[in-house]
Amino acid sequence: MKQFFYALLFFFLWACGSADSSGEKAIVADLNFTLDTVKIDSKGEILFLNNELRSAVLDDKKRYLYNLNRQTISIEQIDLDKLVLASILPFEEEGPNGLGEYMLGIKLVEENRFLMSGYKKHALFNSSGKKLFSVGPSEIPAFVSNNEEGNVLYPERLPGTTSSYAGVYIAPGNREPEVLFWDIDKKTYRKVKSPILKKSMQYQTDFDDGTTSLFVGGGEYLKVINGKVLLGLFGSSDLSIKEPGEKDFGKKTFEDGWIPRDKETVFPEKINDRIMFQELLRESLAEISYNSPFWDESRQVYLRFSYELDYSQEPSPPPGQLLPNPSGAKVYLTVYDGNFNMLRESRVPVLDKAPAHHFAKDGKIWIFENIKDEMGFVRLSFDL
Repeated sequence: MKQFFYALLFFFLWACGSADSSGEKAIVADLNFTLDTVKIDSKGEILFLNNELRSAVLDDKKRYLYNLNRQTISIEQIDLDKLVLASILPFEEEGPNGLGEYMLGIKLVEENRFLMSGYKKHALFNSSGKKLFSVGPSEIPAFVSNNEEGNVLYPERLPGTTSSYAGVYIAPGNREPEVLFWDIDKKTYRKVKSPILKKSMQYQTDFDDGTTSLFVGGGEYLKVINGKVLLGLFGSSDLSIKEPGEKDFGKKTFEDGWIPRDKETVFPEKINDRIMFQELLRESLAEISYNSPFWDESRQVYLRFSYELDYSQEPSPPPGQLLPNPSGAKVYLTVYDGNFNMLRESRVPVLDKAPAHHFAKDGKIWIFENIKDEMGFVRLSFDL
């Protein structure tokens, strides 16, 4: 029986493993790091950890983390100051307030309003589980009349607005993604091409060997961070940045530093040979991958993890997997000032796997850690 898989953000896959401190360049970190670990008191509830908090969001003050539980159709509110489950916000799966079509992504757009996203479905819900109204581009008459058939990946509401949204737009038959902007109140939309999104085409491929069918995407993302709209890829350090009040993006490239700036592996448009696909995928994942930047308000800097996975100790994949689990990873941290000028780059030797969901809080980087099926965080401390 033919198995079908769809993976837009393939750099998240297989990103776990044990330590491996070896390296050809024997690079010594120029920052000193220490770790401590905290665990969340779940109050006897079983928290949703299957997705490594990839659907979790923070409030503006970074006190509460909201984690979408796809099994119980609820949102778990975690008090990060007290390290305890604060409440569970119940939602409905079906009906007029049903969350069933909107469980791919979650964003907190106001203190008590969530932007929930699914395939071609985007809507605002309040914290009581009531659907307020749809906000996807399908609400724009011109979008519908022009037969736009694409999907927006995890859109963001633009800062300083109540009705304007943006996201990476993927259209069937078009390998080059675009940025889609739309305004629900004004009933307008526009699509914008980007050099970064065009670059993502070299990381895409359609694999089908008759047994397994898989689309590998370029790892595109659009995020609003500290009032800026950031557009990037997991295969490149390049960023497109839309400053507050500006209409267009400006491209930012980083030529300094010693960490590789881009992946070198280029995928053909289609692959039918399983061995070839496995070799290219493994080669690509062993090269540099860049997470999206995040804001550290205590230092007034942007931080960004990157990493290279190591497969040297696991020659064969487990049953049902295309690749073996990585045996470790080299993890790096880049520091930028408020204008995205690079300040520091450092190896992070105390981390030995690709960082899971993470954020800066109280002068530390919090990284999700599953601690015997309980929600925990490894907290990374360092001085600039």
